[in-house]
Amino acid sequence: MFADDIKVFCDVSTSFGTAALQQSLINIVNWCQNNSMELNVQKCVVASFKRGVGALQHNYILHDDCVLRRIDIIRDLGVIMTPSLSPSEHIAHCTSRASSLLGFIFRSTRSFNSPMPIASLFKSLVRPILEYGSVIWSPYQLNHKAQLQYVQNRFIKMLGPRLGFSYRTTPGSDVESHFGFLPLHLRRHHANILFLFKLLNGLVDCPELLSSIDICVTRGLRSMTIFRRRLNTTNYSHFSGMSRLMRAGGVASTHLDFFNESVLSFRRKVSALCVVT
Repeated sequence: MFADDIKVFCDVSTSFGTAALQQSLINIVNWCQNNSMELNVQKCVVASFKRGVGALQHNYILHDDCVLRRIDIIRDLGVIMTPSLSPSEHIAHCTSRASSLLGFIFRSTRSFNSPMPIASLFKSLVRPILEYGSVIWSPYQLNHKAQLQYVQNRFIKMLGPRLGFSYRTTPGSDVESHFGFLPLHLRRHHANILFLFKLLNGLVDCPELLSSIDICVTRGLRSMTIFRRRLNTTNYSHFSGMSRLMRAGGVASTHLDFFNESVLSFRRKVSALCVVT
């Protein structure tokens, strides 16, 4: 909830769910009327999220019998979501933006003698587009990972001629190592671990997420992880947000202290990790 942005959601699997959600809308309308606040009905929409068969359809109404417009793609705080919660639409959008900006950077830096400022521009302008909110939508399918990594690989090849190589013969791994570029999937893995650290230490205030973290006491020397492993019967649940965070934290907890580090110290140690599960 923000001053000008309110989201109402609930589990709608029966008519009782639709009635509860409609009542919530009525309560919001009544509150707005009592506090002399007017809703912009044209900006109010409804979206359904479900991976199986079609969602339960219902016409939700605001004041004056105005039926809310139903949409299939919604952008929420910079992250694009679809009914199946697949990251494909968001990845396609951010890679398109990043590629366009990449071309603009190279056209604008033709007179640059040093490649270092160009690398800094990529890190500060292009890479954040590819990584914003990745803890939410981090992909597990290979084609999605490759789609994101392609942008960085293209940048490396475009940087090659500034270093004396041709576009096709640029030694990608050597250039990445020289400028300190990590693979994007590894950077997303580091972001997962850092988010888990912030959640455990109260730097992210979300009791609901915090309550879903399973912490266990190790009983032997074979497994030193402090996060309980979950049994997932499907790929979708195995790669879901919290399961992904718990696996990342489980591997990292054998090398990192999640409870007795400052943020800066923990971030530095995370950056040195090269293990992804």
